[in-house]
Amino acid sequence: MDETTNTSRRRTRRIVEERQIEEPGSADEKDIAGAVQSKTEPEVAEKGRLAGTEDSKRAAAARKRKKYLRQFRNLLIRFATFLLIIYILFFHIVGLTLMPREDMTPRIDAGDLLLYYRLESEFRAQDVIVFRKQIPDESGAVASGTESLTSRIVGAGKWVDRQIRTLFHRSIPEGELFVARVVAAAGDTVEITDDERLLVNGNSMIETNIFYSTPRYEGEVEYPLVLGDDEVFVLADKRNSGVDSRFFGPVHKGDILGTVITILRRNNL
Repeated sequence: MDETTNTSRRRTRRIVEERQIEEPGSADEKDIAGAVQSKTEPEVAEKGRLAGTEDSKRAAAARKRKKYLRQFRNLLIRFATFLLIIYILFFHIVGLTLMPREDMTPRIDAGDLLLYYRLESEFRAQDVIVFRKQIPDESGAVASGTESLTSRIVGAGKWVDRQIRTLFHRSIPEGELFVARVVAAAGDTVEITDDERLLVNGNSMIETNIFYSTPRYEGEVEYPLVLGDDEVFVLADKRNSGVDSRFFGPVHKGDILGTVITILRRNNL
């Protein structure tokens, strides 16, 4: 019995000693594992930080591209809106043209730039209008009126005008371009006397802004002349040689492009 007890005690002592021998090795392994883990954790954190930085850069680049695309789209919209406003303004509300000849001197000189209002429907005496009129080519009076120092200047403008009409299919009256002053409207009776006076409805017109007498062009228009509902009678300010209703008769409202509202003088350009 005692021998068995002693044997058990020796065995137990040996087991404890073996464990004491093994425990230092286990502690070293734990220390090594902890050191490796302590080194690995910053590397993993660094890799995560770099990955997050790359994602942030890609996100920022995507936001930048979207911003540029939005700005470009807004620029296109503004440009299209600007073109639309220009089209509506200069092809439906107002128009620009050069004064083609010296018919309106001294108020308007040949080559002056005229801005006219297209939407006017009622024309009154003293309105200066821009219109087109078909005139016979064989008349000497027309030849002298249409030939001017600015004929070559306005030639390019006429070509551009034709191209614009073709491009936008606008119904613009055909014929020679004229600028003149309205002296009588629909329903009025016009007469030019032998002593070169202008009569409207039997009343002699006193025009303080006209510096010429008003001669009659013989054989062109018969007086007294009663104007129709859609007609106006126009005269050039240069009454002694201007081409106007004394030569080609009344102007129909359908031939009128607009009423002059502003003059840009050629000598100020």
